[in-house]
Amino acid sequence: MTLEIIWVRIKQTIMFTKFLYLFAVSFCFFWLSCSENPSVDEEIEWKGDFHTFEHEFEQKQDMETTDDSSVLYLKGESSPFSGSVERNSTERLSMDNFEDGLLDGLSVRKSADGSWVEANYKSGKLHGKMTFYDGNGKVRSVMNYENGNLVPQSADLAE
Repeated sequence: MTLEIIWVRIKQTIMFTKFLYLFAVSFCFFWLSCSENPSVDEEIEWKGDFHTFEHEFEQKQDMETTDDSSVLYLKGESSPFSGSVERNSTERLSMDNFEDGLLDGLSVRKSADGSWVEANYKSGKLHGKMTFYDGNGKVRSVMNYENGNLVPQSADLAE
């Protein structure tokens, strides 16, 4: 074989290798973009003031329950909101976590005087500790809830 034929074969091999590489990369991008719902694993975090919150979110009645619970939706979305919401104003700050449109996890309310309340929710109902703090961070009181019901503490039972 002549040097020219060898050179042509090398070029063809390089071009074929580039083609395979481009095909493999394109296939990977296509495969990754075909997931059913890429936003399911995303944690949405929303921050804003109370007024903007009222314009961007809406509460809808939960048709599956007989109580007065409502479910949080971003306006225009068909599925309930999951993620964290922080609302603020000069008088207060609230931080909430939602799962499927219901409060779920830690919820915090802070007042302008520095006092705050921390409460835990599960599926939209108070569940766990609710702790009240004064402006200096000292615990004023603690209450415990289970599925939305206040759990009497041992001192309450003695009375």
